Amino acid sequence: MIKLDVIEGVVENLVVFDSDVNYLANAEKNSRTAGLVSVLQAAAGSPGSVHSAQAANDSGDPVEGYSMSVGGQLVQGSFWQTTFKNGDLVKVIGVKQKEAFHAIAVADPVSRTIWMQPHCERGVIEQKKYLLRNSIIFVIAIFAVSTVFFTNPNMKLWFYLACASLSSVICLIATVGMSWGDLMTFADRMTRVGAALGIESPETINLVRSTKANIARGKPELPMGVYYY
Repeated sequence: MIKLDVIEGVVENLVVFDSDVNYLANAEKNSRTAGLVSVLQAAAGSPGSVHSAQAANDSGDPVEGYSMSVGGQLVQGSFWQTTFKNGDLVKVIGVKQKEAFHAIAVADPVSRTIWMQPHCERGVIEQKKYLLRNSIIFVIAIFAVSTVFFTNPNMKLWFYLACASLSSVICLIATVGMSWGDLMTFADRMTRVGAALGIESPETINLVRSTKANIARGKPELPMGVYYY
């Protein structure tokens, strides 16, 4: 696993602007993968499904881009919402490039909040569990819908099972199977960010779950794309 760079310092000269960014490896896959993310998030009741649905176009995700200075270095990146401000002490996790530091995440170590690139919410292990769980829900939904046809007295049980099974396989191949690489790329980014922050077992990170747990304990709600870790 390639290690990411970390810089720490005070946010200065922050400029925030609206932008559209394609985070996927292949632009032609953007609509398919964003659509799948939307389906899986909606199945789990995640608010990110709204943003993922908006991302299902060639221009990418509608995000807030930013440029700032941290520790004397120019930092650039984008999140769903960029709510940190000048004067904040942060850790920036990303990749050093020639002209600027490209941020994948920005963390506030005091409040233990983190801004992450869209769709990067779970480590590798948690992402696989998430996809498996929601794929099962998706298959159950297909079988449930297929029971409408089974009400026909002439419908044979074997034919119903065959049709529902075939439909499930085709749908899963067309979504999870064909988009697995991009979906796991998001998980790999999250895992590497967790490792850079020194989080134990970063592959098991689940920002959605940790955020819900912290809010349940009385911490304030956070904007879209900002999490407790």
